[in-house]
Amino acid sequence: MAEERSRLPLLALGFAAAAALSSWNPISAPFGLAVGLAAAGLAVRALRKGGARKVSAVALALSVAAVAASGIVLALTAGIGRGPGVAPIVAEPGREDVGADLDAAAERTRAARERARAELDALERAEGGRAGERKDGGGEKQ
Repeated sequence: MAEERSRLPLLALGFAAAAALSSWNPISAPFGLAVGLAAAGLAVRALRKGGARKVSAVALALSVAAVAASGIVLALTAGIGRGPGVAPIVAEPGREDVGADLDAAAERTRAARERARAELDALERAEGGRAGERKDGGGEKQ
């Protein structure tokens, strides 16, 4: 039992350190939040059992800080705290830009689409209009 008491605060401190290291990045902040909560639980449990109180207290403080930092990072990533006048992180393209991009893409692929349509039409004529239909009659021509 004495070994478990001495390992629990160190385990809590290790989890708290892992949570603190992963709390700053929006991608790893959920991991920091979950591990920070687990570390806080372990630290509280270690404090209740006695043993290395200083290590347990440091683990608890570090895990609480990691949970708070992860929560702040996740909230900022979700857009909480930004007012309506603040520019978005990813700018939404205007209708003109989207239309121009779609027109450019259509122009780049026009020859291939026309060639494919001509091949399908020739295949339909050669097979008597049965191309594109399933043998069980469930398909539709497009």
